[in-house]
Amino acid sequence: MPKPIKRPTSENFWIRKKVPADLRPLVGKTELWATLGTKDERQANIKIGAVNAAIEAEWARLRAGAARVANSAEAFVPEPFKLTHQDLHALRKEEHTRIRDHWMKEPPTGFAKLRMGHTADEESLELDAIGLLQDGGYEASATNVARLMPLLVQARREAVSDVEHARVGEYDKIANLANIPARTTPALDFIAAFEEYARKGGLKGGSAGRTATRWRSKVKEFCDFVRHRDLKRIKTSDGYDWVDHLIEKDVPRDSIRKVWLAALSATAGFMVERRKLDQNPFLGIRVRDDEKPDDEEQQKQQQEPPRKGFTPQEAKRILTATLVAPSDFISVEMAAARRWLPWLCAYSGARVNELTSLRPEDIAPYGIKLWAMKIKPSLEKTKTWRVVPIHSHIIEQGDEGERFLDYVAARAKLNKPLFYDPDRRRGGTVRHPQFHKVAERIGQWVHGPGINIPYDVKPNHGWRHLFKSVARHVKMDREVEGFITGHRPKDSNAGNDYGDRWIETMAAEIEKYPRYEIAALNHPPVPHKRRRRTNFDVEVAKAEKEKRKAVRASRALDVG
Repeated sequence: MPKPIKRPTSENFWIRKKVPADLRPLVGKTELWATLGTKDERQANIKIGAVNAAIEAEWARLRAGAARVANSAEAFVPEPFKLTHQDLHALRKEEHTRIRDHWMKEPPTGFAKLRMGHTADEESLELDAIGLLQDGGYEASATNVARLMPLLVQARREAVSDVEHARVGEYDKIANLANIPARTTPALDFIAAFEEYARKGGLKGGSAGRTATRWRSKVKEFCDFVRHRDLKRIKTSDGYDWVDHLIEKDVPRDSIRKVWLAALSATAGFMVERRKLDQNPFLGIRVRDDEKPDDEEQQKQQQEPPRKGFTPQEAKRILTATLVAPSDFISVEMAAARRWLPWLCAYSGARVNELTSLRPEDIAPYGIKLWAMKIKPSLEKTKTWRVVPIHSHIIEQGDEGERFLDYVAARAKLNKPLFYDPDRRRGGTVRHPQFHKVAERIGQWVHGPGINIPYDVKPNHGWRHLFKSVARHVKMDREVEGFITGHRPKDSNAGNDYGDRWIETMAAEIEKYPRYEIAALNHPPVPHKRRRRTNFDVEVAKAEKEKRKAVRASRALDVG
């Protein structure tokens, strides 16, 4: 049990605990101070037990939380700065200034002077040194701690001397620290700033998401290019030099705009927003298209533009394949994904990962005849949730017990998502969740044997492009079609944000989408060619194998 101690800057007693090594990345400190709220030592000894128990309980909660995300992306830790001789004395200056400025306004007398620059024991001094090093981004190695500890003692002794000079009015004898240079480390570390932006700036998926993972390396590469990490020293000309360098490396200009520069500008903009940076040096940087395309680019311009969506024939081929009885070797969820996901994509134009992440409660009735899907923001492009009516053709398909709504009800009883089972999770992370893997498997199935959709069309996003094409053909209302797909027409005004998005209105537009006439819908499901063998089949096969072996052995004897 720790004992109550006094701090140089407070009259109350405090508890001081060394943070366990495994929790330091989560706590952000090497030691923890908590006030006991009393000057009386007897009361402090009574209170310290409860405060200590509360700290231990919080640490247990942090350990439990860390265990829950053990399979997610590892936290990114920037490489520590090298601790130079100049940095050591800059830290001494900061410690000196901190103590002196705190006490110099009202210099203490008597026993109060003993609290100034109190170095306590060797262990406390070591913890102070570790804390200063880690706060500054330096490695808190045994060597660095040993180098800093005597300078901390010196700083505290000289600060006490300055306060004593101030007490007697000898301000001219106070040490001049202006000649000690500042740290060699950045005033605003670009890499650390990006991590703060990823955690607090609303970046999709957070610091472990796919966007942060993709952008993190871009920030690091830019810092390597300019040979420092100080965001306050970055100039707009550095940004243009970086753009020219990427163009020379044949990085696509669109990628430079949307990835390489976007990562830098978003981070700097967040620092401006937090008042840590005066201006965003990347704001307004333009990446112009090459006015003189090379031979390869000219050839691309002369070629017919690639198609983005499925043809009606390809769509029918995929939808027909959904009606083939699934193999016994695939899971219930994957069988349902093959059966229903293509239909949901076809009649809604939704992104596939918006659908693979659906849960039973996201499928809900509206009125008497209408059913709709609640599409919520996830790791995808979706920023706001929307409700999309389900086409009546999907609701009507199948016999009793085999309809889509029957499957939804069965999953609701299990309290599990529609198209994946969290209990069978094998190493999925925030960047690669299970519902992404479901979409990948469906894509492989669409390109695989039996369907053979060409690889020049994205196997899932092709439905979204086809939906837009059909919507134009049947003259869906552009504004309502945008509500359905989550797109806002570029030529629309802010007026479409007024009023409510009625389900009935969207359902009427979705019903304009012509039904796919699939002959297999009128026949029993086509059986899968591969059947799981029963125990009886296995025993029969073994008997046949033994019989064949006996025949071969008999023939061998006859030959001999």
